[in-house]
Amino acid sequence: MRFGGHNKYRSAVATVATRETWYSELSIDSSGALGTNGLAIDGDTLYLKSAGGCSLQALDIACTGKVGLKAAVLPSSTGRLVDWSTATHDEHLVAAGDEHGVVAVWKNRIPQLTIPAHSAACASVQFHPTVADILVTASNTGAAGELKLWSIDPAASTAIWQTTVASAIHSISVRGDGALVAASTSSGTCTIYDPRQPANSVVGTTAAFHAADRPTRVLWLGEKPYLLSTGLTKMRERSAALWDQRSLARPLASLLLQPSTKPLLPLYDEDTQLAYLVEKGDSLVRWVDADPLSAKPLSELGSVSLPAQIAGCALLPKRRLKVMNGEIARVHLVVESPGAGTGASIIPVAHVAPRRSYLDFHSDLFPDTRAPLPAQTFDQWVANEDARVPRMSLDPTKAEESLASLRQARGVQTQATNASSSHTLTPDPALACSISTTTGHTDDKDKAVSCELSRSGLICTQAAELPLVPRLEPTTSSPPSSVASKCTATLGAGSGGTKTTTAAEPSLEQQSMSTTRRLFSKPDHARFKYLEGFPYRPTDHFISLPDLNTRFPQENDPLRVSAKFIAFSCAGVGGQVGVVRRDSPGRVPAKLARIVHGADVVSMEFDPFDEAVLATAGTDCKLQMWRIPDSPLNDESLFELEEYIHVTADRVHQIRFHPCAKGIIAVLASDAGQQAIYVYHGLVLHFIVGRCDDGIHSFAWSPNGEQIALTTKKSKQVQVYDARTQELLSKGPSMNSIRPCRIAWLGDSQLCLAGFGPGSQRELAIYSAEDLSRQVAKAAIDIGPGVLVPIVDYDCN
Repeated sequence: MRFGGHNKYRSAVATVATRETWYSELSIDSSGALGTNGLAIDGDTLYLKSAGGCSLQALDIACTGKVGLKAAVLPSSTGRLVDWSTATHDEHLVAAGDEHGVVAVWKNRIPQLTIPAHSAACASVQFHPTVADILVTASNTGAAGELKLWSIDPAASTAIWQTTVASAIHSISVRGDGALVAASTSSGTCTIYDPRQPANSVVGTTAAFHAADRPTRVLWLGEKPYLLSTGLTKMRERSAALWDQRSLARPLASLLLQPSTKPLLPLYDEDTQLAYLVEKGDSLVRWVDADPLSAKPLSELGSVSLPAQIAGCALLPKRRLKVMNGEIARVHLVVESPGAGTGASIIPVAHVAPRRSYLDFHSDLFPDTRAPLPAQTFDQWVANEDARVPRMSLDPTKAEESLASLRQARGVQTQATNASSSHTLTPDPALACSISTTTGHTDDKDKAVSCELSRSGLICTQAAELPLVPRLEPTTSSPPSSVASKCTATLGAGSGGTKTTTAAEPSLEQQSMSTTRRLFSKPDHARFKYLEGFPYRPTDHFISLPDLNTRFPQENDPLRVSAKFIAFSCAGVGGQVGVVRRDSPGRVPAKLARIVHGADVVSMEFDPFDEAVLATAGTDCKLQMWRIPDSPLNDESLFELEEYIHVTADRVHQIRFHPCAKGIIAVLASDAGQQAIYVYHGLVLHFIVGRCDDGIHSFAWSPNGEQIALTTKKSKQVQVYDARTQELLSKGPSMNSIRPCRIAWLGDSQLCLAGFGPGSQRELAIYSAEDLSRQVAKAAIDIGPGVLVPIVDYDCN
């Protein structure tokens, strides 16, 4: 038992992903058996039923957004699909059962074979957790059910094991070590079977905790002898119960929730010993402590609400989590139409354990997890040998080596090299895997190509989803000769051809591992990529700022800071600017020192060469330079007006000091319907740069002071000028919006734009100053009305 009997993950925080990272605009069929989760996940693919119900949609985890028309379609040749699942020992294997009792199997999204498993609808399908290529299926005929064990082998025409169940089966679960199978039934009980014993030999049956003829689910807690069951009470209250296999007369703990008619879908993470209870038909997800040895088993630790009704759920494999961000689990939830006309969506919900720092790998949060490898051969399982489940490290610096050593120890190879120990998986020509494609923008095509490359483990569009190790073929072990013959071929490329790897030809594993090493060894990331921001202590804050001006122009900043002073725009007549000293934090007095410009202030800047000089520009087209006294500031402080410039224009919009030369200031002003940048040295106007009729959002000096970059309004362009000759050096398309756009230099050769895209989408874009015809990089941040303010630290890049 742990110290104190509490789960160390109890402080984990759930975060619903932003809409940009959803898998949206999906057409789905939410109907299914009581035992289905409505979603299945392998290493890099999401599987859910498409509209019509006769096929599966395969979505790449790395590709988010509006992906409904880009999904690969895995069709069924017989009828509507009822349940489907993926293999824990193979990241490319998925099986689905339909309403006619036929089970179809796909590998690498290619149809392999169909198994006529039952005479009635296949209620549940699951892969064996420790033996490769073994399936467990369930079906109901009238009020009775049947369980069967199958080999994924064309030569195996009969079930390896089967038994009848007195009541209709709602769901099945195989224990983590593969020794026992549990089935939840319509009688409200759960029955346990040993598939290595003769048919109809029951190991045990739980008490009738849940009401009969109501939806029930059962789930083994990993390799432990404990079960978690969910169902409804006679009053239709959702309920969950924790059982000990060795004593099934009464549950160890139970939990009652609000009434409903829909089932409670359980998910379990054996590494954290947390269970996630998903309320199908509602919008709530709870997580509870599922450790039987804890102080309060099944005690609720938290909950999160979704924007629409939940239709399905699945847990992402642990090896795909962002462990360096403290992510302990990620639940993917299928929701039905979160907005009008949007279709269904899959929403990721990340659970993060709080830590003071995420710079290092926290081994206490992430123990070794189950590796995507089989634990034993079929013969070993039949002989009742203990299954040693292979486990790999989640440390990014060790994960690849850990998995590679496990594969080497178990003799896992990417191609068939040992004809005596591999199954035959011949693609079924009757099933054609069709991929839906659409013509769209170039960005969409590039994204689709990136998704295709990501399936091979060679490249990924999102760094968070980059596989830590190349994906390899699983170990294949043969059932006894009486059940399935031993063959010499493995799955080949394309539509069914076989391929073997010779010593002279590098295998896909070697190519993929080499590429992965190059990706991780390339020093192209920022030195400060793990930087994390923390607020100062409350005693260092400046609070209760009086009369703060909330109507300041969006193109400018109402707050400016120098090494000694803080200036902010105040509401009121006369264009007031409040000034406080940086070494005097705390509550700002109502009677603070104020600069009175004489008209509404539209822009202000500190002199970069004199931290006590503040320039203010007002609607009266006057530019004033104020010297702040180096003494305690109060409402009686006097500010000296050092310089005064009257700009010959109709209106002043922005001011910017020269970054390298003292006394030079640029003023963005409009005159006679045109806008331009006026460059002053003292009282003398020297240059007029970028005169145009379109209007200018903002401008910025280059760090060396030789160029000026600006963004226009109507023509939506970004332009770079030579400040001395006023020559246009380069121009290109800016943000696709007429809303305010900010510009900043990233060194002397690159520009950063912060603005809006279509639909209030806030975006960042990077340009090369020499070639503005295209964007070097672009990122969508979020949706909001406020303007993003880019602040560049040239020292840290």
